Amino acid sequence: MRKTPQEFRRDNVKSLFEKVLQSQAVILRPLDIAVGEPFNSDFTKVNIGFSETTAGVNRYVDASAEQAKGFVDGVFKACFEKYVSGTPSLQNIKLIDYKVHPNFNKSNGPIGSDAKTEVTIVVGIEKLGQAEFSCISRSILHSSFAAVLQAFEFYINCGKTFNRIQATLRDAQRRNRGDIVQSCMSDLSTLTGVNTYEKGKEN
Repeated sequence: MRKTPQEFRRDNVKSLFEKVLQSQAVILRPLDIAVGEPFNSDFTKVNIGFSETTAGVNRYVDASAEQAKGFVDGVFKACFEKYVSGTPSLQNIKLIDYKVHPNFNKSNGPIGSDAKTEVTIVVGIEKLGQAEFSCISRSILHSSFAAVLQAFEFYINCGKTFNRIQATLRDAQRRNRGDIVQSCMSDLSTLTGVNTYEKGKEN
């Protein structure tokens, strides 16, 4: 399948993570999820737990959403509330679509209920179009949770990278290092292809 322009831009940004953040890049991995959805209620309650790894150090993170419109909305809201204060550029990201594609042809069970399912979440980035994040597993809950974490991991690392490049740029300007300034401006252009940032706002 041919990659979209947004996917190419995202690949270039991930290369920046390796160059700029190295081991300081954030890695988010799903651990557990609990969903409560009473039939007499219009809302879903979601509790999630996941690992956040930076520089080889793991910490357990728990988050929740009390009045979500479904479990995907709940996972997204829980992650947003956990990270938006430290990464304000997440305010540009909105959940706009959710796609589920079960593959019953690859089921090994007699009734097909163990089929793997690909879940794709689609986020809209203010003024920059859409981006998709996907996961395949035998659990719709797991795939949904993992796909949402992929999105937040990506945009959190974008914010961290933006700050690092801004700091390098200011230092290069003070030292009249035009070569480094030019490199930083190129890297910032790559970053602003996937989101927008305000100076001094990202942690």
